[in-house]
Amino acid sequence: MSSDRLRRSDADGILPVSIGTAVWLGVLLVLLVSWSRLEGDGTLWWIGAAVVGVLSGSLGLVFLRWRRGRMDAAASSSDQE
Repeated sequence: MSSDRLRRSDADGILPVSIGTAVWLGVLLVLLVSWSRLEGDGTLWWIGAAVVGVLSGSLGLVFLRWRRGRMDAAASSSDQE
């Protein structure tokens, strides 16, 4: 793995947010399968917490990809000057 790739990933934050969103999605799926047990224990709100994790991660990915595109456009326009 090149150091340029590591710097790029660290600079835009897409990889860690993608991993976190995928983890929340996995947690949500497990919780949905366990719905009746959660309901019996009074911990059904965990599903809502996982949904918020997935949604906020997804919105974060949209923003980070938009920001990366703007950064790439700015870099390419400064290279042309």
